Amino acid sequence: MQSLIAIIKMGYNKIILVFLGIFLAACSGIRNSMTFFPDQKSEISKDQIPAYVIEKEIKTSDDETLQAFYFKITEPNNESLVIYLHGNAGNLYGRFEYAKQLYEMNHNVLLISYRGYAKSTGKPSEEGIYLDGEAAVTFAIETLGFQEENITIFGRSLGTTVAINASQKRNFKGVVLVTPLTSGKEMAVAMELGSLTSVAGESYNSIAKINNLIAPILILHGTIDNVIPFDMGKDLYDTYNGTKKLITIDGGNHNDLQDISPTEFWDGIEDFIN
Repeated sequence: MQSLIAIIKMGYNKIILVFLGIFLAACSGIRNSMTFFPDQKSEISKDQIPAYVIEKEIKTSDDETLQAFYFKITEPNNESLVIYLHGNAGNLYGRFEYAKQLYEMNHNVLLISYRGYAKSTGKPSEEGIYLDGEAAVTFAIETLGFQEENITIFGRSLGTTVAINASQKRNFKGVVLVTPLTSGKEMAVAMELGSLTSVAGESYNSIAKINNLIAPILILHGTIDNVIPFDMGKDLYDTYNGTKKLITIDGGNHNDLQDISPTEFWDGIEDFIN
């Protein structure tokens, strides 16, 4: 009788594990559908791409292929690189002007497209875009030949989670975080998602990772950001124990910081990465 009960319990536990797996998969699917808005169509015609911009392909550790553009400084011996990690909507073509601005500060720039965006293969997920960020760093060091201490990681919006994840225990020159979020759970609360808040789980938990960084960080955030509240950027800044700077842009929303105060925005970035 006891052995029969044990067998039944084993079967029950297996059923629980199956349902738990289904639930977690569903939660992951919900998170992805609520997080990513990839654009696979928008692009810039080749005749509009400057001669110093070289299209590259980056292989990830799970065998996806990422589209990237390398803005290469023509003068020799320029050892500085900025890796640009964009937000959750659009694709890398929509960030060309930002990459160009960084290039004109006399830095090489590697602008990458996450999996499922533009011409990159695969489908985006939290785990996937972290692998994409790590692949970009590996490519910059092993293929392009940059030294870790000469690399600045630049993340914007959701890209800040990739930037923070990729920068853990790395001796980077610096990490720039524009409108960063603290965690998926706090984003769900800010978005007033109610019962769906639990779906966020421990996703995009940048505030738990921030003190794994070694590099100096720069955070830029607008006071009236209606997507990622200003308090999240301030919380990350307050939590970080390393060298840090916060630029608060009064009246700045989520996507207009460079328009509301271009001098404060771009000069602040230039001062930090130079």
